[in-house]
Amino acid sequence: MASTFGGLNIMTLGMSAQQLSQNTTGHNVANSKTDGYSRQTVNLITTTPQQIYTANGMSVAGTGVTTASITRARDFLVDTQYWQKNATKNYWSTQGEVLAKVENVFNDTKNTGIQNAIELFHTALGTLASNAGEPSARTSAREAASALVETMKTSGNNLVSQANDASSRIDTQITQVNSVSKQIAALNKQIVSQEATGATANDLRDQRDKLVDELSAFTEVNVSEEKNGSYTVMIAGGISLVQGDHATELTVEHGRNTPYGYDTTKVTALNGTVNVSFKNGSIASLTNLRDTTINGYLADLDAMAQSLLQDFNAQHKQGKTKDLNAADNFFGESFGTASTVNDYATGGANDPTVQTSPASWLSILKVNEDFYGTDGYNLIAAAGSSAAGSADGTTATALKNWLVDDPATASASLGKNSLSSYYGSIVSSAGVQTQQAKNMTTNQTVIFDSVATTRQSVSGVSMDEELSNMIKFQQAYAACGKMLATMDSMLDSLINIR
Repeated sequence: MASTFGGLNIMTLGMSAQQLSQNTTGHNVANSKTDGYSRQTVNLITTTPQQIYTANGMSVAGTGVTTASITRARDFLVDTQYWQKNATKNYWSTQGEVLAKVENVFNDTKNTGIQNAIELFHTALGTLASNAGEPSARTSAREAASALVETMKTSGNNLVSQANDASSRIDTQITQVNSVSKQIAALNKQIVSQEATGATANDLRDQRDKLVDELSAFTEVNVSEEKNGSYTVMIAGGISLVQGDHATELTVEHGRNTPYGYDTTKVTALNGTVNVSFKNGSIASLTNLRDTTINGYLADLDAMAQSLLQDFNAQHKQGKTKDLNAADNFFGESFGTASTVNDYATGGANDPTVQTSPASWLSILKVNEDFYGTDGYNLIAAAGSSAAGSADGTTATALKNWLVDDPATASASLGKNSLSSYYGSIVSSAGVQTQQAKNMTTNQTVIFDSVATTRQSVSGVSMDEELSNMIKFQQAYAACGKMLATMDSMLDSLINIR
């Protein structure tokens, strides 16, 4: 026989279950704009039924409802895709951001860049070829050369600054990685502790996944969940960044690049015993930009400086000064007129202290200081031979053609390109790389946004759905209350029977 008060208990359980469902709905609504929050659901099940006797034998009667669990809406496969795509997107967005700055180093649109300086030097040499006897023409050639040197050095310094900035950002981001890793490890410990009783630590899990979101922007991560609920987070090279409540701390060793002098970073783990590399994410992008892209453009500028110090000087030393004496170097140090034609390639016997293979050609590039002495501009070679006379401009013409025009006199060290065409290829390469990075950023952002939308559809809070649930739970709660009142009235009638 069913209990006289069984109905009261059933309605009490029902009201409690609907109240919890309503509270959880309120929790969802309150956190609808909380970044990383996952929608929660109260899972209800029937309580253990009661055996009763019927005319046809034993049967069972329901005893109400209870809460089985409160779960969050989450798909680990979608999360994994999100983390992978986030790392790729951030790799390319960082590429695009830095390459735009690198491209700006070579931007000649305001007539202030290297190409403009080459053209002005080219024009000045043309004027010298036509007016070899004029001091003003010689002075103009010297100053145009000096402007070219300074512009090249400024561009080199700007590239070094970009490399230093990349190293600084890597250093900062490694600090952030360490901080996030420690927080994930701490949450692992809390989650394992809370879930040891069989509960699900929904809000703590959301916090942990949000931290993995942050981590995936820095580097690609491989996340696996252990049986006890903790995360193991791996990065490239099989390094365990987080395992249980332990986080591996990464350290940054600072150095200096040779030959260009920018700051470098080396990331290690386990007290410096393991070198750490990164795949995708902003850290891998910054490392690649610094060590490959920017370093490559510095090497290109260095090749231009080397060509001026070797090939341009060689051409200049074939000519004659205003006084029809043998010419010396136009760029770099003066080796003396008795030394070999190509001192920066072979080493001049008259000045063995000058490096023949300096760490950086750009660092030693300058206009010959002798040209700035009293009447020093007369040391610039314009004439091709003594017989032609001081008004001859044969050598100045050859130098002019070497800069821009004539493939026959182009620099061998620049792949038989003129200085102008070689620099043009640098500008073109920078533009192509920047555009590629922009295109890849756009493409990867579209892919990432698609995954993010899928993730939001799984885990996000729908206000329409929650308002519908609110009405549903309110009506169920009210119905339970009405039935409870009815049963109370029935019991009152029973008690008051006379």
